[in-house]
Amino acid sequence: MKKLLETASRVSDQAEVYSVRTDSSSLEMRNGTPTDLSASIQSGYAIRLLKDGRIGTAYTKNLLDREELVENALNSLKGNVKAGFSFPAPADIPGQMVPDDSIAAMGYHDLHRFSDRVLDHLNGKIEGQIDIHGGRGITDLSIINTSGLDVSSKTSFMYTFASLLFPNTETAVRRIFMSRKAADFPKGELDNLVNMYNAGLPEVEIPTGKMKVMFMPDSMYTLIWRLSAAASGKSFYNRISPLQNKRGEQIVSEKFTLYGDPTDPDDVSQQYFDDEGVPTGKHTIIDRGIFKDIILNLDYAEKLNEKPAGNGFRGGMWGGETISLPPAPSLQCSRIAPGSASLEEMIACIDKGVIILGVLGAHSGNILNGDFSVGLNPGFYVENGEIKGRVKDGMVAGNVYEILMNVEHVEDTLHDSVTGGKYPAILIDNVSVAAK
Repeated sequence: MKKLLETASRVSDQAEVYSVRTDSSSLEMRNGTPTDLSASIQSGYAIRLLKDGRIGTAYTKNLLDREELVENALNSLKGNVKAGFSFPAPADIPGQMVPDDSIAAMGYHDLHRFSDRVLDHLNGKIEGQIDIHGGRGITDLSIINTSGLDVSSKTSFMYTFASLLFPNTETAVRRIFMSRKAADFPKGELDNLVNMYNAGLPEVEIPTGKMKVMFMPDSMYTLIWRLSAAASGKSFYNRISPLQNKRGEQIVSEKFTLYGDPTDPDDVSQQYFDDEGVPTGKHTIIDRGIFKDIILNLDYAEKLNEKPAGNGFRGGMWGGETISLPPAPSLQCSRIAPGSASLEEMIACIDKGVIILGVLGAHSGNILNGDFSVGLNPGFYVENGEIKGRVKDGMVAGNVYEILMNVEHVEDTLHDSVTGGKYPAILIDNVSVAAK
């Protein structure tokens, strides 16, 4: 890395080298029988050059020719992408991540063992097919630049993803468990999943109209995606955000708080610096309904005359090949602050409504403006506090700012979600529901 930085520094005003390596393996099982095994080692190097107020970038998965990589970055300067920022100098990093030895030692037999324990707990409790997907990995990340920055981290992760399929369908209730060390899927979470599955066995039709809607953790990205897009420094710089000039104003219910915290020791994505080397920390976007702050990387912090807050990440909500993506404003390790109601209490107070466990078409609607229209995949219908069954065909639509003004309850527990954040269930009143 240092030789690459030296080569890049000779032809630029400033230079940065980013490297990442992930060693991972996974196992898929269907009703206890392994259906797929995979292992991969992905690595690469990315460089960014600053020269004459412009930025050039290039990346490679195999660092065979440093000069060629630097030449590619120089050629990209012809795109005349302006960059008014500088690469950061060294700063105090609040901690150091250490991978757990239990992850490093894990093999396929261990993944099989963790999956078998889930299956053993579920056997005899449901009618349908059980799919289990388990995986583990270790990621090494390093960043150096010509301002003297030299930081690195090494983190470990594992996950177990259980899907309970309704008979003769591909519709399922799902739950993911993630950990920074080898650990069993919590039995209480599995029991809750079984209860949801059994409650959703009958297939029912639903009325059309406005009613209560409960967003479960795996459907929460429908809302988070829109709020994050509006709070992005890119949207503010281009003056297209609906939150423009609304800092300090109430934009949603006081029961709703949204923040990101990459320093959370329980998160598998824990990172004490972002992908530009800026120290991270808890970053609150919405505090009890009040819009507090925007999401910034170095570039947009400079453009908006703001202070960087460690929100520059490669990838974002939908992942992607990390090494090929430039750092962008991203709310990493996102959270919705828990409330005070249990899930059972929240269901009990629904006179008529739906529970959204998963969605289809989260990209539909004007994301930046907060509009959405999603299919239920699956959704459950509730009357008088009792789940009647899963919805045969249904959709939910609305505007995130309008519906979040009507938050009735927020669950008292955070759950891992398939998109990487940790969220509670949220019960919202007066939401438009339609039967197909």
